[in-house]
Amino acid sequence: METTRIRLQLAIALERASPYLQKAESVLAYLRETATEKLNELRQHSEDDLRRLRASSRDALLVANDRIGRFATQVSGASKHAAVHLQKAQSKVAVVRKAGADKLQVLGRESANELRKLRAGCRDAMGKADEGIGRVGMRMSAASRRAAGKFQMARSAVASFARMVVEKPRRMREARQARENDLRALLKSSLDPVVVTNEERRLVSANPKALELLGISEFNMTNFTIDAFLAKVEGMDVDCHGSLFVSRNDGRNRCKLRRLDGGLRVANCEFVANIVPHRHLYKFLNVAPYKITPPRFAKGNGHGAMPKRERPAEAEPPATVPPKKIPRHGVRPVM
Repeated sequence: METTRIRLQLAIALERASPYLQKAESVLAYLRETATEKLNELRQHSEDDLRRLRASSRDALLVANDRIGRFATQVSGASKHAAVHLQKAQSKVAVVRKAGADKLQVLGRESANELRKLRAGCRDAMGKADEGIGRVGMRMSAASRRAAGKFQMARSAVASFARMVVEKPRRMREARQARENDLRALLKSSLDPVVVTNEERRLVSANPKALELLGISEFNMTNFTIDAFLAKVEGMDVDCHGSLFVSRNDGRNRCKLRRLDGGLRVANCEFVANIVPHRHLYKFLNVAPYKITPPRFAKGNGHGAMPKRERPAEAEPPATVPPKKIPRHGVRPVM
């Protein structure tokens, strides 16, 4: 039963496929016919192209043969011309060689003559150089003798200068020591108050009369400067740093001395700058008391009226009463 069914199905499928097969066979026949026609056309076209190519190649070969012939004739003509020019050049080279050989011979002769002259000149120059060297040697020997003498003189001068330089600090110390001794002797023997300051105007030394005049002791005098005691100096010169009489050797002016306790005195201040290196001397002469009356209010003045001042017994300008204790002007004590 199954085989019959399969056979029936195959017969039905063949019946259905038969029109398609017929169509496919007709298409294949058409394709075969068109392909053969196209192949015939391509063959004809290729044969025509081949004929054309052969004809053009023949023409090209003919043209090339013509050009090659012309080029060969041109090359032959050029070779002939080149051979002619080469022969001319060879003849010219031969002539130049001959002329060059002649010139070389002439130049060789001239160079030999110049060499002989140069040798003769060198001999003369060497002779003259020997004579000059002898003269220079004599001059150098004389100059060396003079230089030796000058060197000995310079050595002695340098030695003396070195001794002077070495001994200069000792001489300066001795001179300074002598001046300091003289200054100490002056301080001891002076009947007037004498004060010595350094470059910073700080008190360095003073005699007993000066200590009594200023109201300080020898123990604490280095804590003060001279400005703490000079209340007023008439006509003293002051430089840009505030030092008195730096440009002068000495000077004498009227001044007011302020004691440490506030009292004032008038004296002639004699100043000597650099009496010892970096030391200045102040000498006070004709010390006189400066009388100050206490301030009092005038009658009839209201509260806050200014007090009247009385003139002292001497003919001196009035001055205000200083405070009891004077500040040290920012001077730090010496440690």
